[in-house]
Amino acid sequence: MFGNERVIRTSRRRVLSTVAGTGVAAIGTLASKYGVSDAAALDALDEISFGTFESSLEEWRPEGDLALSRIGRDERPVAVTEGEYALEAAVDGETEPAISRPVTDLDLATHPYFVADVTPGRLTGTDARVAFQWRLYRSTDLLADGSTGEPVAASDPVTVPQATPGRLYWDASDVDLGLLDAVSRLEIGWYPSDGDPADGTVAARGDVVVDDVRATASVDPVGSARLAATMRDLQFDHGPYVRTEVTDAFDGGEAGAFVFDDGETVPYRFETLGADRYLLTIADTEIEFGEGWS
Repeated sequence: MFGNERVIRTSRRRVLSTVAGTGVAAIGTLASKYGVSDAAALDALDEISFGTFESSLEEWRPEGDLALSRIGRDERPVAVTEGEYALEAAVDGETEPAISRPVTDLDLATHPYFVADVTPGRLTGTDARVAFQWRLYRSTDLLADGSTGEPVAASDPVTVPQATPGRLYWDASDVDLGLLDAVSRLEIGWYPSDGDPADGTVAARGDVVVDDVRATASVDPVGSARLAATMRDLQFDHGPYVRTEVTDAFDGGEAGAFVFDDGETVPYRFETLGADRYLLTIADTEIEFGEGWS
């Protein structure tokens, strides 16, 4: 029994060290409980970088009426998350702003998880959150440069408050690989969440900063981003996280509630589903970590 407990604890330490970097106090509490610090070192992830923008726009181009440029950490210190530069997209009236780049060498079977750091500025005429969406296109003309094509897959929208750094994420592991033959282009689009861009009446005016765009072979960065967004939204609604109450400890996990400043309790459950495969559920949000999900 001692050996089994040691394996379970080691597994939880690995997962909690992965998510500790989100800075979420609730997870910090769990990490401390199992002897994991926020500075826990992680093995390098197998990932493909699509943009850190240190020396160029890295093949990203505008889709619609917007202007792209590089912006330095000295100008936007919070928005630049990797290195000294990020990509800035300035929009003035475009109803469906987006940026895209070719990804002809991307293999979705091995790198199906996408993450990127974004910081929307203040949008003129609305206080609504900004909804972001990942999209994949495949070429309809093998002789073209990849700028044309048809959409084959898109993520659910991820919303980020204005003037607030956030992280986009997409678990594309469940996309039918048969649809992804000859994928040619990756796109990130956005719009104010209080309107529908499809009706052509929502015009975005403002800037968005994008940095550290990448595809990974591990679900952990997506899980970490989903966790951070979930806890951010809960704290926006209920005030700061106060404490964790554990109500059940079982073989391979535990369950309880996160308590927030207004007295609201939100249930959580952490469980080991298999070798190096873990699930953290907060209310109705399931967050996956480890291996073997795709």
